[in-house]
Amino acid sequence: MRFCYLNTENVYPQDRHLIDGLRELGHEVYEMRKKGGQRDAIIVGFTSPLSVISARFFTGEKIIFNAMLSQYEANIISRREYGLFYIRVVKWWLVDFLSFHLSSVVLLESNAQIEFVNRFFFVPKKKLVRSFSGVNEKEFYLDQSIPKNKKFTVLFRGRFLPESGILTVIEAAKKLEDSDVRFLIIGHGFMYREFNALMTKLQPKNIEHIHDRLPVDKLRELMLSCHISLGQLANHPRLERTLPCKLFESLALGLPYLTGRNKAVFEILEENKTCIVVDQNDPDDLARKILELKDDRGTLDRIGKAGYDLYKQKLTSKKLAEDFIDDCLK
Repeated sequence: MRFCYLNTENVYPQDRHLIDGLRELGHEVYEMRKKGGQRDAIIVGFTSPLSVISARFFTGEKIIFNAMLSQYEANIISRREYGLFYIRVVKWWLVDFLSFHLSSVVLLESNAQIEFVNRFFFVPKKKLVRSFSGVNEKEFYLDQSIPKNKKFTVLFRGRFLPESGILTVIEAAKKLEDSDVRFLIIGHGFMYREFNALMTKLQPKNIEHIHDRLPVDKLRELMLSCHISLGQLANHPRLERTLPCKLFESLALGLPYLTGRNKAVFEILEENKTCIVVDQNDPDDLARKILELKDDRGTLDRIGKAGYDLYKQKLTSKKLAEDFIDDCLK
């Protein structure tokens, strides 16, 4: 098959895995700049809803929108970008409404996301397909030659968004300050003021924070050297629906994944089998669970291996591309 893929200059992981997987299966994927020839569908990439709208005006071809989530959810529900007289609320709702309805098929990250888009934007379920995110396999892969840190290390990697639970991580770290547990935080973003304020107030001695963007090889090495990877830990409505990229990255690296008790996570992971779960927005529960795992490396190894096996069975780029073909083009 032959596909035209419309995306921004920044090829996000949500697009990279699908492009690579389709090519691995022998399909042709090219950008809009290439002209001529027939194609089976146009695929519009993550964060490009306006491209759906513009493409629909120029073609009657099948348009598959790799939306994963709604821009209303990302900008309004998560970042609370309301604007003067709530103009941005209306703007993002309309952008989503039009891009979803003008698409032939919309790929979304979870069944809960499908329910939300169906209910909130009135999109028929028959055009909504669950499609997991995957990873860039050239960047995130298991490398057993990377040694674990001598001191037990808990990783938080990602943007400081309200749903991340970054403040919960800081509070839990403070509780474990004297327990020989180290926290590595790699990230920055929306809540940096709250992050800096709490760090200044509590002054935890067991947190290392890296806010700069790292080369991919260095990032992968640092992640692999940790013992646990933290997911999203807040009590936030988005966590009913969303699955962060670091979930898939952690599985691909064989890292045990510790997450808040979020509904969407359980569409793909199982508590005490492929992930470790704590109560949302609960630094006491997080600190207690980390201490338990520090002294139970057998459980960590088992969950890390089970998560990696799940990734190899269901979440590689090739497998996700096969699912995409089956769900969208047959």
